[in-house]
Amino acid sequence: MSDRGGAREVVVGFDGSVHAMQALDWALDEAELRGSPLALCHAWHWPYQGVAPELEEAGRRSLHEAAQHVLAHGVECARQRTAGVVVRPVSEEGSAAERLTELSAGAELLVLGSRGLGRLARVPVGSVAAHVAMHARCPVIVVRGVGALPRPGEPRPVVVVVDGSPAADGALSFAAREAESRQLPLKIVYSGAEGAASPGAALRRSTVHDPVERAVAVIEERHPDVLTHPENPLAPPPEALREAAQEARLLVVGAAHPAFGSVAQWLLYNAVCPIAVVTQPA
Repeated sequence: MSDRGGAREVVVGFDGSVHAMQALDWALDEAELRGSPLALCHAWHWPYQGVAPELEEAGRRSLHEAAQHVLAHGVECARQRTAGVVVRPVSEEGSAAERLTELSAGAELLVLGSRGLGRLARVPVGSVAAHVAMHARCPVIVVRGVGALPRPGEPRPVVVVVDGSPAADGALSFAAREAESRQLPLKIVYSGAEGAASPGAALRRSTVHDPVERAVAVIEERHPDVLTHPENPLAPPPEALREAAQEARLLVVGAAHPAFGSVAQWLLYNAVCPIAVVTQPA
């Protein structure tokens, strides 16, 4: 969805939790950098069946009022943090995952916290975030870790995973824009199917070069101000990606849509930094 001036919105899912507040901070930052309005979305649903009509009506009214309070709190928090972003509250009845996925069709970007209210601390990523990242029609950032925003001058880079696929090309473009707008370096990491200790490791050493060098060439042509750091890890992919995530301010990965890639899924559940998933439309 776009505002009257035509700019597409950054959408953030908000439920009042600590993780939602981290997502709100990130979404506001993205909206400022992109010159986009912000849609602050809260979804609620009636979870009970077989309730007397008069009780259901009263219950739905109560849940709707509670949702309005959550939205009002989110809007107030947003307006305290920035004066330059137009904030639009959106109240949706139904599944949060489904409503956010629907909103993604017209969005510039969708930002979510890694977990919502009621999630166990040991769960690395909530079901809503996982579903939306897998099915959204726009890039999705899941704010993991401490949720600290990347700031100009900080040494920690934006990291993008490439493998030569069309989905990785979309991730590369997204990552370059993030790095350029935040004045951060861009690290390009190759992810293949074989590790250094595998029988195909020697072949891998010779084939890693091409997608990484192609990525560097694309960035140098389209984003000459972005400082790139190509990396050809010889460790098995999980270890190499884990190491990359340790130092990243944001880790960007592409995934074919609707077939969610194994690398994207692994990172979503295991990385310790914010993750951007850029899906390739079917």
